[in-house]
Amino acid sequence: MNIRLLVIDDDKNHREGLVLLLQAHKYTVDQADGANAAMQLIRQNTYDLVITDFKMQEIDGMELLKMINDYDPLLKVIMVTGFSSIEHAVEAIHLGAVDYIPKPVDPARLKQIIARVLETPALNKDIRLPDRYVHFDEIIGKSRGIKNVVKKINEIADIDVPVLIFGDSGTGKELVAHAIHKASERKKEPFIAVNTGAIPKELINSELFGHVKGAFTGAVDNKKGKFEEANGGTLFLDEISSMSEQVQISLLRVLENHKIDRVGGAREIDVDVRIVAATNENMEDMIAEGKFREDLYYRLNVYSIELPPLRDRIEDVPLICDYFLEKFNREYKKNVTGIDAEAMEILQSYSWPGNIRELRNIILRSMISAKETIVKKDLPDAIRKGVLPGHEIRFPAGTPLPQIERESIIKTLKMAKGNKLKAAEMLGISRRSLYNKLEDYDIKDEEFS
Repeated sequence: MNIRLLVIDDDKNHREGLVLLLQAHKYTVDQADGANAAMQLIRQNTYDLVITDFKMQEIDGMELLKMINDYDPLLKVIMVTGFSSIEHAVEAIHLGAVDYIPKPVDPARLKQIIARVLETPALNKDIRLPDRYVHFDEIIGKSRGIKNVVKKINEIADIDVPVLIFGDSGTGKELVAHAIHKASERKKEPFIAVNTGAIPKELINSELFGHVKGAFTGAVDNKKGKFEEANGGTLFLDEISSMSEQVQISLLRVLENHKIDRVGGAREIDVDVRIVAATNENMEDMIAEGKFREDLYYRLNVYSIELPPLRDRIEDVPLICDYFLEKFNREYKKNVTGIDAEAMEILQSYSWPGNIRELRNIILRSMISAKETIVKKDLPDAIRKGVLPGHEIRFPAGTPLPQIERESIIKTLKMAKGNKLKAAEMLGISRRSLYNKLEDYDIKDEEFS
């Protein structure tokens, strides 16, 4: 494997000495005499590692580190600093540098640090491709938002603490949870996903913690819950905002002592499970309203990852489309070669309220009618027009927010022809949250049916 490095220093002698040292270790090395030249090279090439001096005349290494992080959060940077600038090295680590090397550079230590930094974690294998996009399962993109997500997955994968994922419906929260699991030391153990919002309240305790024979009507045998099924691995809990107070208390207890009680059981069962939870709700608001326990929230939110909606990373749409084209061609024995420019412009102009899930479904539907390529007429009317006629909403400035939200819910339900699950996905909330809002705003079926 050819490793390519970039060395940046405005001191020519020091820079060229470092380049010769690295070339002696069989690395391909480019060099730049300042931040602007470095960024030009970074935009043109793919580097495995950047080594930059801290003290430079025009733009110092710290500012360059920020520029690199803005452009590509996954690009690894080592800072070279004088003995008197160790405090700057610490600051560089906080800004995203993976390590620092004090001057004068010790060749043996430099080799050791580079070897360690270039050790590729499980998730990062093949993730940095020549055209500078990331791809892990269906996590695909080149936008800064999605690169930040991948960077955070890499940071937290092997640190065995709970993770809370925030994101609208359809943004890929379960994919991120699965990626964390596959990149962690638990990867050989089970990954179990549970949509807590889809389970009836009376069954959720049994589903999560299991039950013993005779615990309730219909409990004809002992049954393991999802915690036991996931023992040793990762349990993904989606839509945690829908959990009842009783389930929240039970979950808090598991996080505190790693033990569960089966429904109707008389003994505690030890479990070793990493919890990754997800929500599309504003949890601080739910805590303020007394709908979610604050102590549980802080137990779950040891580390958080926020997924950007598709409308905020529209440059990723062509890459995601290519992925789904290849996937569906293989699965359904189709031979659709691509999407023409006009159709792609429409896809990139649409707001994607249903996010990746909606885009996936649109590509599959369009491929059914497409011949060689997907063209404008293959796209559904709603996508071609951006919004169906009669579903636009306009409000004068100063309209109270509850009134705006109420009208938006009604219009969306009309667009979804009364289908509450579809409407919830379009609004980026859970179905249970939609039902709560229908109750809060006293919205009757006849208003949207």
